[in-house]
This record gives sequence, structure tokens and C-alpha cells, in this order.
Amino acid sequence: MTEKNSKLMPEAMVEKLATLTLKERKYMAIMWAKYGVLNITSKPGIAKSAIGRSIADKMGFRYMDIRLSMVDETDVGLYPNVSEIDVTDENGTRTVKCLDFVVPRWAIEANKQPTIIHFEELNRASQQVRNAALQILLERQIGTDFKFNENVLMMSSGNLGDEDGTDVEEFDSALNNRLVHINHTLDVKEWVDDFATENVHPMIVSYINTHPEHMYKTSDNAKGYATPRSWTMMSEFIVANYGMNSTPREFLPLLKEVAAGYIGNSAMKFVTYCEDMMNINIMDVLNNFDKVKEDLKKYNRDKNSELIQSLKEMDITKLSDKQLDNCEKFLNQVGDDEKTAYLLHILDNIADVTNPKLKRFLLKFQDLLVTIKKINKPGSPK
Repeated sequence: MTEKNSKLMPEAMVEKLATLTLKERKYMAIMWAKYGVLNITSKPGIAKSAIGRSIADKMGFRYMDIRLSMVDETDVGLYPNVSEIDVTDENGTRTVKCLDFVVPRWAIEANKQPTIIHFEELNRASQQVRNAALQILLERQIGTDFKFNENVLMMSSGNLGDEDGTDVEEFDSALNNRLVHINHTLDVKEWVDDFATENVHPMIVSYINTHPEHMYKTSDNAKGYATPRSWTMMSEFIVANYGMNSTPREFLPLLKEVAAGYIGNSAMKFVTYCEDMMNINIMDVLNNFDKVKEDLKKYNRDKNSELIQSLKEMDITKLSDKQLDNCEKFLNQVGDDEKTAYLLHILDNIADVTNPKLKRFLLKFQDLLVTIKKINKPGSPK
């Protein structure tokens, strides 16, 4: 094996790459090359640290998150140390004092196992801290004696500056040329599929699916505002106090008092959403449609969208005959576009549409399904 080929990823690690999303794999590949520093930038709260941690967890690496705006230069390898060394020259051997730097404990720990070190807020750090961090990132060493192992990977991240209301330092062209600049983005589907479905309270996930424009929404007159990070923070508040499967009836009284602190002006709409779902939820529709159908007419289109979204999250093949009948009644009360979207969801996401119960249900919408098929037929007019 040549020296160049010896840098290839071990087979055991290659197998773990399949667990990464496409974006995570891209970031992992840049870090593994160890030539040029991965530097991702985005608005605050768009899961920069979360994606670094996710890569580390899936690949079996330790994750170290060093927030450069919150440390001083001694935390990143610039703590001075005076030692004595023997120097020999034509005048003989003598002892002289020498200035070097103390290696921080986190660096020693990083070398003990595969580790991803993430230097956050690189462009918001003080000049001394930034310089110390850049030496580590670019040279993979601290001082002249301590070098990081090959199984230590590194990345950095920063904010956008004027675009997101943060004070940042601009890098010169020479430094920029040593960084691999990636504009880190996050859409609703990525956040929900790759993180929120497993880690965020279902009521928040359902709300964001229905109101994607509120995943990231700044508030001009409030310190708190909605981001994936602040939604996750609020979810942790709900889960820690009431549990992952808690209902609005349980958590809403206290959440009303604190929601704005997490998500700013988006809190009012989320609370209203929870109140609507507390009054009528999808199980009310499926179990007692005739009792709630008049109340449903009082709500706007958003309510139907929310209920449709909740319906999409259920396995329709497990509903009883009565629930399927109520589901049909409900769909016949909503708009054709919402009804069509739900039927397409079934066709796209349930493999066995020949299931007798499901087939009977779909046949009740035969005319609409025929229209859908014609519209989607290749070459048909749109």
C-alpha cells in the first residue's frame, strides 16, 4: 500500500458511511481529507453543532464542541510555560530558560480515541483565540511538540454577519484560501426527517410540518425567535416536564407563560395551534366525526391541514372499519386539494395498496383517483 493509499478510510468506517445523510457524508469527506479546513456558515440556530454531533455519533467518534467566543487563548493552547533545557555550544553546556505552551487536557483526550473537534464561532472569537484555533486547524498541532493523531478530525463554523445580525471578523484572502467554505442550509424536510421526528415533541413536529414558514422566523421586537435550535430547546422543556407523549392539555398551561422566551412571536400561533388540537384532534375525528363535524366548520383551512398532517402520521391499515368510515367523511368535507394530497400520500408511502381494507377505502375515492392518474400520466397536459 502506498503512503497516499494508506490515508483511505478503514473498511469498518466505510460501512458506517451508509448511516450518514448526503450532507453529513459530504462534511465527513472534507474532514477526512485533512487538507483544507471545513468551515460551515449559516444563520444562528440552523443546527451547525447538531450536524457535527450527528456525524460523530453515527461514525462512532467522540465529539468535542469548543465555542471560541466563550473561551480565552489559554483554553486553546496558548497558556505559557517556562521550562529549563540544557544547550550545548562552543562554550560548553549551560542551562537556559525556555518559553513554551501547555497542551490543554481536551487535546490529550482527543488523541486517545477517534474524535471530531468542532471549533464554533470562529469568526466571532477574539484575535488571540482565533489565531490559536487556526494554528490547530491548519497545522494540526499545538506548539512544536504536540501533534494530533490521524483519527482526530476537525471542523469550524461561523455566523454570516450583517445578514443575520451578528458581529463577525472578516478573514483575509490568504486565510480564506485555506478554508473549505460551505454555506450550511437546513430545510424543513431535512430537519424533520433527520432529527426532529426522533428527538422533538410530536406536537412541534406536526406544527412545523403544517407551518414550515415558522421553522425559522425572526422577531423584530423580541429577543427570542424561532429556529430549529429554539424549537428543540422548547421541546426539551416540554419533554423534561411532561414527557415525549404528553398532550397540549398537560403542558399548555405552563408553556403559555414561557413559549415566547423560546420562539418569540411564533409562540402565539403555536399556542393557538395547540389549543385547536386540544379541542379537536385526529382521534376525535376518527372516533366521533358526527359529533365534531359542526365544530370543525368553525375552524379555518389551517385546522384541516393540521388534521390531515396528523392523519398522514398514522398507519391507515391499522384503523378500524368505523375509523375508516369517519376518515372518508372527514376527507369529503375538506377541499379537493387536501383530499388529493392525502390520497397521494397513501399511494406513495404504503407499499401494499392491495390490502383488502385499504383497497375498499380507496375505491370510495375512485373517481378522484382516476382523475389523479390522468393528470400524472406522462405526456398529459398539466
